Amino acid sequence: MNKLLVCATPLEAELLVQGFGGGFKKEKVGSGVLFRSENSEKAPVLVTGVGKTNSALVLTQYFLKFGTPGEVINTGIAGAYPGTGIIISHVAVATEEVYADEGVRSPEGFLTMEDIGFPILITDNRHFYNRFPVPHGKSVQEMLVKKTKLSVYEGRFLTVSTVTATREMETERTAQFQPLCESMEGAAVAHTCAAFNVKFTEIRGISNFVGSYDKKGWQIENAMQFAAGCTYAYLEG
Repeated sequence: MNKLLVCATPLEAELLVQGFGGGFKKEKVGSGVLFRSENSEKAPVLVTGVGKTNSALVLTQYFLKFGTPGEVINTGIAGAYPGTGIIISHVAVATEEVYADEGVRSPEGFLTMEDIGFPILITDNRHFYNRFPVPHGKSVQEMLVKKTKLSVYEGRFLTVSTVTATREMETERTAQFQPLCESMEGAAVAHTCAAFNVKFTEIRGISNFVGSYDKKGWQIENAMQFAAGCTYAYLEG
């Protein structure tokens, strides 16, 4: 099965490319960048840019230009929710991706797209609202634990346009969604994969805790390295 790696930023992608031993050429895909090797055994790495729109747009442009792969693996860094047991620099695998701020903020609280009755995506066999299940996520996590001996966690990922950087927002989103971590792209990548009937997997390293925007304790490089290591392990099978 041919696979495509998807990252938000060049920094995340270049680390993956270096781990493959180089030999990749860069080319434009819409507003994104593709790292592609002449060695077909090395998965291409697509940089979409940060955020939902960039992720969906550039990934769609890739599909239209090169065709759909057998699987998309979204990787990079994420922020974890305190109290989940996960610690900074550990790795998380998604069992579900959720749009956490698509909906209505009402006096009674946040209403999801399902609450208000508007699906985000309709396919031949189902309606998707805020949630995109990743049913094989648990087996991916178990395989990575066994293969890498690292602390790898699994759970619900949130995707947000407004990062959770206050205690109030952290408390609200924790109560509503019981998330493990969040990013700004994952659900959009899952959404695009669902629209094109492509298998979606998400493996991210934890760079920080949500609830504040104090970067003193962030471990971006460590998180990227551990995520990349687990991504290689998953590709090897």
